[in-house]
Amino acid sequence: MNEHYEAGQGMVSLRRGAPFYAAGEEGHAWRLVSGTLRLDHDDDTGPRFAGLAMSGDVVGAETLLFGRYTFSAHALSPCTLKPWTQAADAAASGFWLQTVAAAERRMGALLALRCGKATERIRKLLALMSGGGCAVVLPRLRDIADITDLTLETVSRTITSMGADGTLDVQGRHRVRWVRDVTE
Repeated sequence: MNEHYEAGQGMVSLRRGAPFYAAGEEGHAWRLVSGTLRLDHDDDTGPRFAGLAMSGDVVGAETLLFGRYTFSAHALSPCTLKPWTQAADAAASGFWLQTVAAAERRMGALLALRCGKATERIRKLLALMSGGGCAVVLPRLRDIADITDLTLETVSRTITSMGADGTLDVQGRHRVRWVRDVTE
């Protein structure tokens, strides 16, 4: 059972960077109420970026078939999750079709994050994570580099440049960034 969940607790909160579950662990499915989770596939060389789960997504659904998680998950931003049961959400009209369609659209958006200019890749990632809002909790630079297929140095330099040109308004200790002009 996931160490973050105990029977009767219900909701789970994760801080940015916190691991949630590991590939191969036994567990159950979760509904991501808020935040963004990074999903990694573990291979011989270590974890490799596999995808993102966003607010509203169900993660760990493979446990319904296999009893174990296929991917490892950790929080890119503060997250809130609740246990997901088929009976609770399946009653909603078209729930599975909407979930699958959203995942397919996101896959296309994730592929776009891995080509083009560094500024555009990072801008698109922050726009995706903001879900249409303006405030974004910046993931760790290593996560941004892995997701966008950039080097850590390029990510650092690009974010500094975006702050200097007014695209990003740094608030606090580089933890929260106000994203402006993410659609240009």
